[in-house]
Amino acid sequence: MIIVRKELLLELILALQNQPAVRILTSRIGDGTLLSDLRILSSRIVLNQYNIASAIPLVKHIVGNEADGQICNGSEIWDAVFDLVTNELLARTNTPPPPAVLDEAILNTPFRSSSATLSGIEQTHAEVDQRICEELKGQVFVNVGGFFERYFEEKTWSENAGAIYKLSRSQHKESRWSHWPQRSHQDSFLELFMRFQDIALQGRSRKYYTSANKALRGSEADRKLDIFLAPADATSEDGKHDWSNVLVIGEHKRNPDEDCSKAILVQLAGYAREVFGSQPGRRFVHGFTICGSVMRLWVFDRSGAYSSEKFDAHRDPERFVQVIAGYALMSDSELGLNTFIHRDGNFKYVVAEGQKIYLENEPIASQKAIVCRGTTCYRGRRSELTDWEYVVKFSWPSSKGQLEGNFFKLAQKRGVTGIAECFSHEKITIDGDPDSILHLRRDMEFLVSRKSPIKASWANGAGSSRERTASSVVGKSVSSADCSEGLGTCTIEISTRSSKNSSSEQKRKRYEGLVSRRGETKRCKPIDSQPDVAKLDHEKGSADTGNIHSTEEARANSLMGNGSEVYGNRIHCCLVVSPAGRPLQAYKSARELLEAFRDAIAGHKSLLEDGNILHRDVSENNIIITESVIDGDPKGRLIDLDLAKELDSVPSGASHRTGTMQFMAIEVLQGNGHTYRHDLESFFYVFIWMCIRYGHDNLGGREEAAASHSRPIIRRVRPGNTSILQGWYTGTYAQIANIKRGHMVGFTEITAEFAPEFINLKDLAHELRDVLFPFHGKLFFAGTYKDRNIMYGGMIDAFDKAISRLGKEPQVTT
Repeated sequence: MIIVRKELLLELILALQNQPAVRILTSRIGDGTLLSDLRILSSRIVLNQYNIASAIPLVKHIVGNEADGQICNGSEIWDAVFDLVTNELLARTNTPPPPAVLDEAILNTPFRSSSATLSGIEQTHAEVDQRICEELKGQVFVNVGGFFERYFEEKTWSENAGAIYKLSRSQHKESRWSHWPQRSHQDSFLELFMRFQDIALQGRSRKYYTSANKALRGSEADRKLDIFLAPADATSEDGKHDWSNVLVIGEHKRNPDEDCSKAILVQLAGYAREVFGSQPGRRFVHGFTICGSVMRLWVFDRSGAYSSEKFDAHRDPERFVQVIAGYALMSDSELGLNTFIHRDGNFKYVVAEGQKIYLENEPIASQKAIVCRGTTCYRGRRSELTDWEYVVKFSWPSSKGQLEGNFFKLAQKRGVTGIAECFSHEKITIDGDPDSILHLRRDMEFLVSRKSPIKASWANGAGSSRERTASSVVGKSVSSADCSEGLGTCTIEISTRSSKNSSSEQKRKRYEGLVSRRGETKRCKPIDSQPDVAKLDHEKGSADTGNIHSTEEARANSLMGNGSEVYGNRIHCCLVVSPAGRPLQAYKSARELLEAFRDAIAGHKSLLEDGNILHRDVSENNIIITESVIDGDPKGRLIDLDLAKELDSVPSGASHRTGTMQFMAIEVLQGNGHTYRHDLESFFYVFIWMCIRYGHDNLGGREEAAASHSRPIIRRVRPGNTSILQGWYTGTYAQIANIKRGHMVGFTEITAEFAPEFINLKDLAHELRDVLFPFHGKLFFAGTYKDRNIMYGGMIDAFDKAISRLGKEPQVTT
């Protein structure tokens, strides 16, 4: 009996797409080739919209004949492929684009997958854990030298911690803690732990809690916490705790062998992600694991995770108490809270250019992930005003790129119109020190990262068009046998030092190849260098493609990390821009939404042509709706230039940059360089996203509060896992690219999912698709025109016509 699994079938279909014959064989159900049919089929497989039994005849032909030692009959296999396509596809399809000379692109810093793409009902443990696994790939270090000294020694509270140890010493007898359960059953251990703190931490402003059997509020993935530190008055009336109050995360396991296992790391990382998501300004998160009596300490920051050496709570009781008491005694800044934001009663504010700017209580946009820029945006205003004036943005950009504020100032100097204007931009300092990953990780020793042959699941797929750069997506850290078990299709590589059980008296050895205290590597060679990419000559359309406009060439995009650094340094920044705005999902009418898109695209054009700056990160959260003060003011603006780049600049050298996969252009997903056309394609995907996700009345989805001018607009959101759009952010880059390409051909599958409020925008969607993916006869074009007005003008005209058709609509009152 032959059993066909979804994953294997998808790999087979992707492999078939790389066969030269599929570009020649004519489709039996449409006007194109077999390749276009296979692309649509792969998207349906990812979305579980297929009948697995249909694939059995094809699989039998491939594996059955081989098992019999016979030579496969090629015609029978292709007949089976056609039968599979015919049985599964109902829609007629068209052919993909012919080879064309594409747009000349600037070289990109490689993308890295992020768990920020998952939200709401999509945050199942399986989905989130998989993304966390990918997110942390190559970013985890264990047995970091100097960890304990950095966080727990010579502190203002060290004497208090010592006094607490003396107070608790009577509970440590005969080389072990009294009443510590021999097998360390969870209930018995937690009871002991809470009893211990009642004696040692009595009267403190913070205390440890357990919620091992009850999910904390604010977690859409319903995560529970074994042990956590929170304010002593944080318990709610119904006994439930909230992730917004969690200060330190802890996990308990019975078995000492589970210390530093892949499973416990991903579990702890899931808790850290919840903290970052519920506390948008959080700078880093402390955590710990206790496996049997073996304890290990962790820190999660915007560049990854790292741990101390392990120690035994029985053998090193002073260290155990110093840690447990230390967390409770740390200052807010030592715990990773954002003390750059000040408190004034119930209000919070920042000081920019000498002025107090008060922040709205909830952010209008924030990222729920660990390894990312941690972008969080609030609306702000001066105290004497009632209207919101500013957008205040916190983020952790790479230290290797140009600061965002410089881009805004450069744009203003060059006369760019239609984007936000910079009021203030500064690098944040905490307690007088620069708030950067390099400074946070000071006085510690990290092992030099090395290349490993294991690839993350997001990096590539079988038969991907990106095979030429497959070696560039490998992790950067040494794999540890006890710390890198697989989870699904993902493996985390963890850098580790040789270590023994440490005590407070042991001195840390200095190993060859460790990084210096300034975070720079010693004798560390780059993993790979940026490949030399020959600049291709611009060509005019040939006689055979005379109807295709003159185009430009896109350079290949390097997908490799920069091996000359052990970890990526990020700098915590605060940017204040004006005017204030609302997120796209807070639109008051469909007309207003279209006007915002049109004007944001016009601003993007000015940024490119007047400012010589390419945005490169168009997404739902990077476009705001603005109120027009005078006629002609833009009603939509771009607010995020973190990943922007001057057209004539060279690569920054950053090891990676995160991106929003559902809005990435097809060619960017395939590894090509970035052009203005790819940003316009992203605008289009954001428009489609809005038309499908929002505008519903009763779908059973979650209610999302979008900050409006004065009070929230509550909108019903369609869960992503009920939509065809799920395929835009799940799977490998190659799979997502194939799915999007198939959707652009079989576009009626997309518009069929438009929400009731946006059904009348289907014609606009088709017009935009035709501008970006024009057909020339049977040929489908996905390149970039040298004449920018073809695409910019086409999209802006399409929005103008749609706005005219809508006329005046009633708006949501606020």
